[in-house]
Amino acid sequence: MSKMMSEQVGNESGFTLMETVFVLFLLSLFCTLALPSFFTTSQNKIEKQFGVEVREMFSQARSLAISQEKNWRVLVLPNKIQLQKLGSNSLRKELAVPAQCKFTHHLPKNEVTFRQTGQAVGGTLALSCKSGYQAVWKVQVGSGRVTMEEHR
Repeated sequence: MSKMMSEQVGNESGFTLMETVFVLFLLSLFCTLALPSFFTTSQNKIEKQFGVEVREMFSQARSLAISQEKNWRVLVLPNKIQLQKLGSNSLRKELAVPAQCKFTHHLPKNEVTFRQTGQAVGGTLALSCKSGYQAVWKVQVGSGRVTMEEHR
């Protein structure tokens, strides 16, 4: 019986230390190559989501102006964008601009004002990011409608 046990133990095969080290090396190499791709994908999602949230903020400001019969504004600051009731300092919503992105605009007083009728006093707002993502929002003065264009 002990002879059979010793034969079984001798026939067992496993990984040698060299094989284990090689497999771990390959796994670390694949992870090293894949991580920048995951980071880029997550940055792209953040930028695109921010663009959508800005568009929604404009739509919300227009809807609030019509429904509450009060003027609302979207204030564009260098590192954030805010939704406020005109004449009030209370914030309805605030978005931080992603660190790698920058706004440029042609807006009077750095804001888009939506009137009770839904009309707007505004212009064009553009976002450009280091990754190449660009978004442009155009606020039509007569109707207050906002169009958004995205580029990568």
